[in-house]
Amino acid sequence: MSIWPRCLLPVLGIVLCSAPSNAIYESQAGVIDWHHAWVGKSRWAAPIGTSRLVVGTERNVLASLDTESGDIVWRQALDHPVNEFHATATGVLTLSEASVAQFWNSMTGQLVWERALDGPGKAAVALLDDAVIADKSKLVRTSQNHLVWEAPLNSAVVAVQVQDQVVYLVQRSDTSFIISTFNYEDGQLQSTVKLSTVPMADNVHLLGRFLVWTEKDTVKWNELGSKKVHKTSVLSLVAAIQSFSEASPETVALAPGSDDVMFLSAYNLGHDALTVATAAFRVNEKGIDLIEDMGVQESFGAVDASGSQVGRFSKHSQNNLVLDLLSRERLNLKHDFALTGDVAYAKLISVEPLRAFVVMESGSTFLYGDGGSLRWSRDEAMAHVTDTEFMDLPERQLTQLADVEEEVPAAVSPYIRYWHRLQAHVLELQRLPAWILSRYAPAKPKSTPDMQQGCFNGTTPTNLFRDNFGLRKLLISATSTGQVIARDSSNAGVAVWSRYFGNVHFDHVVAVRSVSVKLPPLVVVIGHSGGAGYEETHFYRLNALTGEDYVASSLSPEMQLFFDPQLITETRIAKVMRLPIEEAEEHTHILALYEAGSSRVYIYPDTESARQSFQAYLEKFYFVQQSTGSFKGYQVHEGFRGSLTAQPVWTFDIPKDESVVAVSERQSYEKVALLGRVLGNRNVMYKYLNPHMFAVITTQPQRNTLTVRLIDGVKGTVLYETVHHNVDAVKNPVHVVQAEHWVVYHFFSNDSRNKGYQAVVLELYEGEYQNERIASSNFSSFDNVRPYIQSSAYSFPYAVQSTGVTITRNGVSTKDILFGLTSNQIMGVNKRFLDPRRPKDKPSKEEQEEGLIPYSPIPDERQLFLTYSLEVLGIKRIITTPTLLESTSVVFAYGLDTFFTQSSPSRQFDVLSEDFSKSQLIMTIVGLVVAIAIAGPMVRRKRVNALWQ
Repeated sequence: MSIWPRCLLPVLGIVLCSAPSNAIYESQAGVIDWHHAWVGKSRWAAPIGTSRLVVGTERNVLASLDTESGDIVWRQALDHPVNEFHATATGVLTLSEASVAQFWNSMTGQLVWERALDGPGKAAVALLDDAVIADKSKLVRTSQNHLVWEAPLNSAVVAVQVQDQVVYLVQRSDTSFIISTFNYEDGQLQSTVKLSTVPMADNVHLLGRFLVWTEKDTVKWNELGSKKVHKTSVLSLVAAIQSFSEASPETVALAPGSDDVMFLSAYNLGHDALTVATAAFRVNEKGIDLIEDMGVQESFGAVDASGSQVGRFSKHSQNNLVLDLLSRERLNLKHDFALTGDVAYAKLISVEPLRAFVVMESGSTFLYGDGGSLRWSRDEAMAHVTDTEFMDLPERQLTQLADVEEEVPAAVSPYIRYWHRLQAHVLELQRLPAWILSRYAPAKPKSTPDMQQGCFNGTTPTNLFRDNFGLRKLLISATSTGQVIARDSSNAGVAVWSRYFGNVHFDHVVAVRSVSVKLPPLVVVIGHSGGAGYEETHFYRLNALTGEDYVASSLSPEMQLFFDPQLITETRIAKVMRLPIEEAEEHTHILALYEAGSSRVYIYPDTESARQSFQAYLEKFYFVQQSTGSFKGYQVHEGFRGSLTAQPVWTFDIPKDESVVAVSERQSYEKVALLGRVLGNRNVMYKYLNPHMFAVITTQPQRNTLTVRLIDGVKGTVLYETVHHNVDAVKNPVHVVQAEHWVVYHFFSNDSRNKGYQAVVLELYEGEYQNERIASSNFSSFDNVRPYIQSSAYSFPYAVQSTGVTITRNGVSTKDILFGLTSNQIMGVNKRFLDPRRPKDKPSKEEQEEGLIPYSPIPDERQLFLTYSLEVLGIKRIITTPTLLESTSVVFAYGLDTFFTQSSPSRQFDVLSEDFSKSQLIMTIVGLVVAIAIAGPMVRRKRVNALWQ
């Protein structure tokens, strides 16, 4: 028997110890990386005890916040969207769209019990964890997940309520409300009342023991358990109220306040600015009585009750948030609505002392205390990030040079210009002591809660400069809630500036100009607003350092009016492409925009200079667009009066029984250092570097197959195709990443021999044989060249939810493939482990010289985790960018949480290690200088004496 299998584990252990590792020093944790935990934009909240607030969010998270600091005590990322939340003294009941009722412990966040429902449900919670739940077929009462009683139902449920040991069930048909009462103890039906109504009944609410609704310009209400329906006209309710003198009754809206308080609001359409008139009313058996005229505000805001106190939070002016407590003095809260949008939700936790939890349309969350003081805030818009772009910062020297040139005209004498520059350098010496201390003083982790504070009361962007190694970046993120946020990567992700654009869902952030001497870096943020049938596309051109609108300085005043930094158009954009060309005047990259549902293509900016630059690129402009069941390749042509159209070149139809599960994208800013791979015998395998290639992965659920195709995007040729059998791609998503000449994809296999997660690598070469190369020095997709494929599959230890790959400045360092795991970790696997040339037997001398590792599964090593012990929830995308160090790239992951770190796949070969003793080096140098100073005269004296002998 060969001894090789017995030696495999020790050899593999030695290789793993010598291979590049992602582990960091303990002192680096929280210094070179940061992690922000988010919960999302809250849509429901309930106080638990005196110091906890349980919230349910639009990101499908149930969490508990500390009301004193805003810290997350616990949180649960739920599997399905939640329709209803209900709180008790011991827990929280959630009803999900997946027809599941779940009860959570309010102190620990642990799941206590769950119960399947027959369709979406409605619920009412009594004492402790007793719950009455209604779905489309039955009404049940549970106590600690034990069924107490059950009653059948046969129509849609509007609401369920428990009062005085009676269960009130409100159901609705086309022409009536059906109110049934059940005994709380045994579930016996006590009575049924049918109330006639019109099909268009609106504003249906349950206010304590009253059911209230509106029919056109009439308000109707019924006391639960009775047959009488009361009604009154909206006009009679508001006729004597001054603030409603110009209100339109047809715009009336009803909002519940507490058990017997409701708010009526209507728009004032007679002014240039749209305003809202509001009044509070109390509902009783005899009528609806006015409590207070709330006046006219810019918006209605949100209402809530704490005990017997009912309050409304609304926007009074651009910098003033008001809290109106009924029969009490108005409280003014300072707030900048330009940064957050209007009030979306509010929870009045307590009045004495005041604790008010306010959520804005942007997602930013605030907690106010006595006197209107802001106790804490959370920038929860970051939980809704849709796209992020890295931005390099300018060098301090370049900025100073530009300042000197602005201060001193070019016509001034060179001596005077030199004198001004010398003064600038003298001022720089003031920072020398701080710089020296920073070299030796250990860095301290930043306080994460402080870095998560919202951008309230305005932001004041400071001068940002690049560090010595280019590790400091600006992270510019756009969200689905309409906010654009810039964060400083070297300062624990603190917000530098923030902008809010109302009712805009952002989709793209594109860096169109990097740093230069005289021009600031620019980003274009693209989003959409509106719904089906009427949708608008928004373009915002922003200064990346300050967040301000950027007006092109090189354009004439007439052109500046034509080319506004904020552009809104009815054109729906299906694809945004950043072209590798710049327009000459502003040196910004040109964007190509493909219009959805047509063949039109536009460029941005559409100026004369951009047109001239685009003409030279037009002949080689091809792109691919995915549609339902097919991929189409287009070439852009110029038509009548300079109009651009995309003409189809090829179409690849996916078989009807297959569906696309993953498509790869080539990494932006990628550089390839070597055109070939040097083998152990000094021969070369030349890489197949096709910039137009992409991978399409499809599944056939009926046959449990996974098909992988590599397609050339210029002519639509299938370069390679392979099929994997017994693959579950429905319950286990497939992920793919592409870089240089290789593709890596991850899937779950049900094969009896290799069941589990697998990672497959495909490497493409110009020829099958060593030193074989394409004759032409320039690559063209129209050359009839098919790549030679080497592939291998490896067992992978974890499920994956996102992928990425590291990028370095010149592409010399080995790459790490980054896997966002479902266990909320980020795992970096060195490309050496995903190498199709890894030998399955004992490596030969040539294979050892090539650095090949013996074939084995991908190791399950904690040292490979970039997140070490942190949990980064909901990772949906991992992006990287190079630094000035060839060994290092920076990594940013976002989804629910955000996480930033550095990665050095080949270790930091171009910078001193963390444990290097700089003081010992300085002492050695000083010792050598002293020794030379002492030994120098002695040597000279000895030489002179030798000459006299």
